[in-house]
Amino acid sequence: MRRNIYRLAGAFLLSTAGAGLHAAAVDPGLPHYQPAILETPKSASYQTPDGAIAVVGYNDMRHMLERQVALFAATHPGIRFSLDLPGTRFAPAALARGKSALAPMGAEFTPPQLADYRSVTGSDPIEFRVAHASLNPHALSGPLAIFVHRVNPIGMLTLEQLTRAYTGKATRWGDLGALGDWAAQPIHLYGVERGTPLALFMQKAGLGGQSFARGMTGFHQSADVVRHMSEDPLALGFAAAMRTLPSVRALPLARRAGEEPMALTEENIMAGRYPLDRHLLIYVRPPLTPVVREFLRLVLSREGQEAVAASPQGYLPLSAREAAIERAKLD
Repeated sequence: MRRNIYRLAGAFLLSTAGAGLHAAAVDPGLPHYQPAILETPKSASYQTPDGAIAVVGYNDMRHMLERQVALFAATHPGIRFSLDLPGTRFAPAALARGKSALAPMGAEFTPPQLADYRSVTGSDPIEFRVAHASLNPHALSGPLAIFVHRVNPIGMLTLEQLTRAYTGKATRWGDLGALGDWAAQPIHLYGVERGTPLALFMQKAGLGGQSFARGMTGFHQSADVVRHMSEDPLALGFAAAMRTLPSVRALPLARRAGEEPMALTEENIMAGRYPLDRHLLIYVRPPLTPVVREFLRLVLSREGQEAVAASPQGYLPLSAREAAIERAKLD
């Protein structure tokens, strides 16, 4: 059976070699998938009328999920999946109501989604990171970038400086280290609209849970943030990294003063060094059923992460260390 997995994984990688800009290298320390004997589920609420396991979720994960499902079927021929992937926002309700075995998502549950899930199930879902976000402009999910206008002399920021700016405590570029004529210039704050997944992530990962200053100008899409920043040399903004334009640049970030700032590169993302990295996620309902646990074992294996690396959107595989942290949640 293991030979089948290796042969299928290789065939998928060859068939998609030219689909994206390139495929990221997969950590050789990731363990190979060793399939366990698994009984075909019977009468689960998430099964379709013809017996397939329904999965409702993120449309931009289709390519990797199709490959992972095919790899799973190679060693569990009695088990089939039915992928219904209209978008992230459909996943939480389907999982809560037992209509989906898994919830593949491009962002974390929002507070309203989590409240609805808890009201239905009485518990919290279990979150699994399954891939890093992408720097490819064709992807829908990217890491969060902190942008300035191309003419801005600021070279880097710490998360503490970022927090001071976005909570209104730093209002001039001199407060963030700019010198000369720039020191007295006001900071014009831009970002994605409050309450959106990107803004919620910024608050959690960038601002330590604090609220945005009232003066921040929010836009619905990252592309709109960057476009407006292009016309404002005094802008400081956050948006999805792959929506960049030549008129702006993403700042290297340090978690705290005295640490080396990390540029927004694939190498730093995959090594866990970039502070505002984001992930593709799969949420599941506890307790995990055998088929859900086994499928996640495959996703977090070398073969499963090779399917991530082959995605035409350029999503990045987990490291062996990261995958081990996620696999521990299966026990």
